[in-house]
Amino acid sequence: MTHFRYYTLPRVRRALSILLLCLGLFSAWLALDTPFPSSSAVLARLNRENYVSGSTLLASGSIQYQEIKGDYVPKNTWWFVGRQGDTVQFYTLQRLAGFLWRPASSMPWQLDLSQQEGPIYCNLFGSRPGLGLGYEATPVVICTDPNVVRVKAQLISLGTSERSDPQAAVDSHGVSPAFTQVADGVWVAPSTWVPGPPEDSGSTWLAWCQGYDSDGNLVCQDQPLY
Repeated sequence: MTHFRYYTLPRVRRALSILLLCLGLFSAWLALDTPFPSSSAVLARLNRENYVSGSTLLASGSIQYQEIKGDYVPKNTWWFVGRQGDTVQFYTLQRLAGFLWRPASSMPWQLDLSQQEGPIYCNLFGSRPGLGLGYEATPVVICTDPNVVRVKAQLISLGTSERSDPQAAVDSHGVSPAFTQVADGVWVAPSTWVPGPPEDSGSTWLAWCQGYDSDGNLVCQDQPLY
């Protein structure tokens, strides 16, 4: 009995404590939407969930908001761009704490390049609304034309009454951030604030982008539907 009390029982208690600790950590992991210890692990998970195999990571970067006010805590803090054949995957991740990551959206955006009219496209990562129908986003341009060495984009919150003449709206309150090439065929601009339309008549967030060759000639452009 003495042997059980002083030797066996403490070991049983220790084993039960470890088991309860593991169950607690597992429950916390599930409660946090199953975070992973690295962004690449989350990317692999998202690829599996979207039946993507053989995807090549093109580029990634942080989303750093410029106009955060009050108690707003952004969920989108990191962006990824991957490619599999003619399909480009756009993922946004959230850093929970330290080395833990999780998907910021359950519906990652995938673009089929074969269905695009042109080889260039702009995605607005971390888009969030602001006052006056404006928005903030981190624009990332993808271009598959090898002749393109520089890109431009005009971001706008297009009012309903402005749809008849979008170019005039772009000239009036569109924003053109400066882009930096971060990988082959990938350019990114800092997080950009885009003001809303002059009239409170509803808005659509759009980005027009153009690609230029080394001589400054326009090679391709994309004008989204609205």
